Amino acid sequence: MPDEQMIADLEREFAVFVRQDRAASGRLGRDVHPDLKVAAYRLLAHLADRGPRRPTELACHVGVTSPTISRQLQHLEELGLIRRMEARDDGRAYLVALTDEGRHRVEEVGLARSRRLDELLESWPDHDVRTFAALLARFNGGAAKPSSQCTRIDGVRGS
Repeated sequence: MPDEQMIADLEREFAVFVRQDRAASGRLGRDVHPDLKVAAYRLLAHLADRGPRRPTELACHVGVTSPTISRQLQHLEELGLIRRMEARDDGRAYLVALTDEGRHRVEEVGLARSRRLDELLESWPDHDVRTFAALLARFNGGAAKPSSQCTRIDGVRGS
């Protein structure tokens, strides 16, 4: 069981990591489109990874309310990065998907993120990188449990 100092050290390092990632995501997101905000880039990346999704699922994924996700999606649609499509299982609902332009832009940013990560880890031995990836996957697996609110919405079982 970790002691209080270990947890405090971990919290501090995790906060630094999150701040640095947000800053890098903001810079890279502006490469997708100059008017794109960090949260919007995360939505695009999620759509690239998971395919078309309902707005309610996207709201749960990023932890925002329905009105907030609606505004973000409208902005992305105006930029030509996403499109709405009918949900086949419910004629009243719609899904959000990347446009070809949106997919292309996310792929470009993904390559830039990979290059940056490669630069940051180039001095690490391969076994350290593998161990780090395995530990992050283990941590993220435990942290990825959806909130009870998200599991109730449209049968969504996580992000």
